[in-house]
Amino acid sequence: MVDPGPMLAFAVTLQMIPPILGTLVNTLGMSHTQAGALMGLFTLPGIFLALPGGYLSDLMGTRRVGLMALALMTAGTFVMIPLDPIFLYLGRFLAGVGAGILVVVAPQIISQRFLGRELGLAMGFFNTAVPLGTILAFNVMGAIGESFGIWVVITSTGGLSIVGLTAFYLTFAEERPSGQGEHPGSLSFSLRGMGKKIWIVALVWALFNISLLSFFTFGIDFFTSSGYDPEVAGFLSSIPMIVSIFLTPLIGVTLDRIGWRVLPLFAGGILCGISILLIVYDPLRALAWTISLGVGVALIPPVIFTLAGEVVPKERIGLGFGLMSTLFNIGVFFGIPIIGSLRDTTGVYGPSFISMALLAMSASVAALLLMTNR
Repeated sequence: MVDPGPMLAFAVTLQMIPPILGTLVNTLGMSHTQAGALMGLFTLPGIFLALPGGYLSDLMGTRRVGLMALALMTAGTFVMIPLDPIFLYLGRFLAGVGAGILVVVAPQIISQRFLGRELGLAMGFFNTAVPLGTILAFNVMGAIGESFGIWVVITSTGGLSIVGLTAFYLTFAEERPSGQGEHPGSLSFSLRGMGKKIWIVALVWALFNISLLSFFTFGIDFFTSSGYDPEVAGFLSSIPMIVSIFLTPLIGVTLDRIGWRVLPLFAGGILCGISILLIVYDPLRALAWTISLGVGVALIPPVIFTLAGEVVPKERIGLGFGLMSTLFNIGVFFGIPIIGSLRDTTGVYGPSFISMALLAMSASVAALLLMTNR
């Protein structure tokens, strides 16, 4: 099994902004749109680098490309320490350069090692790293920020990235799949021959993540404005990830044993959309609705990452994940600031959460297209 440290570091780096969003707004004078842009900037480089990163990992191997990605993500995080807006934006962008490549390399490693033998289960366990990192960020980084300041949050996050980089360097040995490595120059940088399914999978993943990452970006602020203590708000926002940690491996086993694909995607998006609507219109029962959101969240990542490894030729798995990451990054880069601007414009979170719900349900509708392209 592959060391989970790099993806854990990625998740904490991605989610370090939501726990300190209120401090960024109140102390540094940033708007919700600008704070949302810090999330968007993290995904911007992936728009341009995910496909080349996937191609390079197919061509050069996942170890070298993975080490480079982790080093960039770590360096970018430390650039943010001065807390001046220009350093905050520059650091998030640089960290996003590494992250945009890392999220292509990491699932590629899993697909190459487990394709044809318990791939669903492997992807189920792989997808627990991001929920765990989100829980850590939401429940620890917020308290650190309040007690010691934002710069300590940034330093702690960068330190975790160093640990992930070191663990990857010491523990990961490249295993080139058969058919690769003898003539790497024969691999062309082209999306031709990838098939239609990978485009549909990528679209579903993008829509789902615009919705979910918007919720995680603004969820703590929403719960705080609804009357919850900051610690409780952070816990409520992390509940979907807590639930998914336990359910995601079970979903992965089901994929291997029963072969389900489209049904979990459809059910997950609908359940997420309904749960988000219930959260915004009935925040007093937020505990129940965030648990149901977690069930919906758990249904989607194992299916997406399993499908992405199955529907493309094995020598182009990296390029397939690169395409998926590109659409994901485009959606998140534009989507989260737009949803944040709805909050700034209207003064309430209702329109923003309705938009999140509609995006999640749209992912379900897009998943149905996989049934017509078998």
